[in-house]
Amino acid sequence: MDPNPSFIKRYPQAIFWAIAWATSFFGYYMSVLYPSDLWLLFILGPFLGGVLVTGFADGRGGLKTFFSRIVRWRVGIQWYAVALLLPLVLRLAAFGLNIVSGAKVATNIQWPSVSDLFLESFVFSIIIAIGEEPGFRGFALPRLLVGRPALAASLILGVLHTIWHLPLLIAGEESLLIIPIILSGAILNTWLFNHTRGSVLMAMFLHASVDLWVGIFNPLFSGADAQTQYVWLVVVYAAMAVLLPILTGKELGRKPEAAVDTLAAEQPVLAG
Repeated sequence: MDPNPSFIKRYPQAIFWAIAWATSFFGYYMSVLYPSDLWLLFILGPFLGGVLVTGFADGRGGLKTFFSRIVRWRVGIQWYAVALLLPLVLRLAAFGLNIVSGAKVATNIQWPSVSDLFLESFVFSIIIAIGEEPGFRGFALPRLLVGRPALAASLILGVLHTIWHLPLLIAGEESLLIIPIILSGAILNTWLFNHTRGSVLMAMFLHASVDLWVGIFNPLFSGADAQTQYVWLVVVYAAMAVLLPILTGKELGRKPEAAVDTLAAEQPVLAG
């Protein structure tokens, strides 16, 4: 049976998240039954969901807008610095706070090999960023911004993104502490989105940078000190998430004339 275009146009956001969640849950379930790195490809669900729903709901014009966000690179060198270096600054802040609070750097650090670091931290980070951000920031965020303050749209997206992580949370493969980091990261991403004319490319760079530093900083502590390091990382991210609205307002720097793309603005509020 062919998809019903009118239904998709009426509920694009709901259908997108159904696709994103279904692919996430199914991919994780299959990876448990039949372990293989190939199941990582299911992380492309948000990207593919964004393409499919945009195509049915908005047609060629919508797809042009969708893909233009992914290659929107003329945003100013300062925003490249923010996307690539801010995650490092936050990691260093958490590291420093952990040391000041009494944590000790591990003596026998098991560093990954250069090849593993390249494959797992660099290649996987890029794949994950490509899989998630075009859907979350390229498709969902512009629609959530319709009729809502940017801060509210960010928090809603953060909650929906957290649900996408449920398989790993339920299985205990990710700590519940990742939830405030996801919510804080959603605010940071919207702030970056608003200052880069809706560039999903910058969101991808930011996401890849966040993931890249995991393999560098996580081995520095072990045991209770590693847990404390994670707590300090949450504190740093939460402080940033509180500071951004204070400095930029609930619109997170969004300019009224550039609040939403034309196609997104035409979507019903209930759909977004």
